[in-house]
Amino acid sequence: MIKKNSEIYDLLVAWLAISLCFTIVLGNYSLLDYISTKQFNFTWADFLTKFGLSLIITATSFISHELAHKYMAIHLGAHGRFIMWPAFLIAGIVFAGLLGVVFIAPGAVYIFGKQHNIKEDGKISLAGPATNLIMALLFFIAALLGAPAIIVTYGILINLWIAFFNLIPFGPLDGAKIIRWNPVVWAIFIAIPLFVIFLIF
Repeated sequence: MIKKNSEIYDLLVAWLAISLCFTIVLGNYSLLDYISTKQFNFTWADFLTKFGLSLIITATSFISHELAHKYMAIHLGAHGRFIMWPAFLIAGIVFAGLLGVVFIAPGAVYIFGKQHNIKEDGKISLAGPATNLIMALLFFIAALLGAPAIIVTYGILINLWIAFFNLIPFGPLDGAKIIRWNPVVWAIFIAIPLFVIFLIF
């Protein structure tokens, strides 16, 4: 049984919440979608299919993102633990449900056991978005090898969005720490998801 205050519990709850957000947005189930189209094409079969896909993709994007922070911290001689932010999870679900946009900060990996300098802190922060860009590339390669289009599409879009969102240089997001360490590295990494998203849309 998973303990309520354990790191695994926090990761699982955050994973379910962020998967629900992507399901709402990619399924066009938000209130804004209904107002703009005057239609609400909801079926349980469609919802469960999209939710299942979101669970699979966010397992490779959100969870790998957080674990990358954790293990980079361990590599640099510290310890890390993911702690979810319940209020932000609820706000993210409400935001997705109303406006059809994934804007959620599910939690963060807290680093302890060693005082890091700005460079080390920047590298720990960069590990998460860099992992998402690698995952997006792997899904693109999977597309070339004939993987189902819907899985590839979800995989690329979700990983690119998580990378871009976390690279925003604001508050507790990764971008603020990366730009403080090396603005050039930050500019290169945020340009990649922006450019690909621009090409897609």
